[in-house]
Amino acid sequence: MGSLCGTMIIILAMLPAILTMADPYCDCDCPQQCEVKLHYYLHQFRAGEDHPNRNEEFVTSGGPSGLGAGLIHDWSLTTGLDPNVNIVGRAQGWHIVASQSSPANWYLSQNIVFQDSKYAGSTLQVMGIIEGSEEKVGEWSIMGGTGEFTNARGNIKYRAIKKEDVEWIRELDIQVLYTPNTPSDVQVAKNITKGN
Repeated sequence: MGSLCGTMIIILAMLPAILTMADPYCDCDCPQQCEVKLHYYLHQFRAGEDHPNRNEEFVTSGGPSGLGAGLIHDWSLTTGLDPNVNIVGRAQGWHIVASQSSPANWYLSQNIVFQDSKYAGSTLQVMGIIEGSEEKVGEWSIMGGTGEFTNARGNIKYRAIKKEDVEWIRELDIQVLYTPNTPSDVQVAKNITKGN
């Protein structure tokens, strides 16, 4: 019994040294994760008969409280405040009034479809809440992706920086973790993971 205890004490004493020698990172060809941070502006031109540039349309009117009112949207995503310059993609989906509070919260489900840069053709699937007042920073979840953003997950922090009758602009800070598709991205992911 004494030798078993002695052996256990030696193993426990040596364990930190053994663990520091082990490489915690995998050199296998298994998928590695990449992270990218993006900064864009989302342009919403609100629905309404007197809004000729609208990029959303009502599909349901909802009840007396507004609950259930829903819109399909095709908002533009740009690198700056001008809605017509440097369009990098579209936020295509729907949002629906999902609360009876005032101001109402909107449930959002959309695909961000990239059309410019190295991410052209790639998508991010996004869902979350647009808080009625939008007085503070909000957050949406990235639930998946395609193309360059295969197996994406992450979040989007947004804040309204312009709220007018016709146009709303939200500033987006996007953080995405994804599995790279191309060999060069896989090598970059391995280097990031190993701290090189």
